Amino acid sequence: MTADTYLFERQQMVDIQVRTASHDDIDFIAKLSPPGDEGLASQARITIEEASTAEHSAVFIAVNGDGQRRGYVHLYPEREDSGEEPHPYVLRIASVFQAESNVFSSLFGGAEAWLRKQRGRLVFIEILAQDESGTMFEAGTITPPRRS
Repeated sequence: MTADTYLFERQQMVDIQVRTASHDDIDFIAKLSPPGDEGLASQARITIEEASTAEHSAVFIAVNGDGQRRGYVHLYPEREDSGEEPHPYVLRIASVFQAESNVFSSLFGGAEAWLRKQRGRLVFIEILAQDESGTMFEAGTITPPRRS
């Protein structure tokens, strides 16, 4: 095993903590927004600023053991006026380039716990990624199957 392989494998085993986003995270979220998508950073900023009153949206940050932010997940209603039960939600998830392998699973775990409390269900997942140059792009979208 080479030293690089060992370091890469060690990086993949880092514990990831998920916490609620704060004002200090707004620039991090904006940095992980695709170029020209001011709407994403704006939505996240509003969610964070209204955290005490916003019952129907949330932003969570994944942080590694060194305190470095590694990704985020943003949940918000598909439509504000939906009386549908369970409430339909959109999830946007992003991570830094070459994040630890458990960043996404940790963020999904936090999102699922929050959705259960909100009696929500995912109708659309947007996955954002960062390439080696630091440029963000939309890596894909998923429409989860609806439970019967």
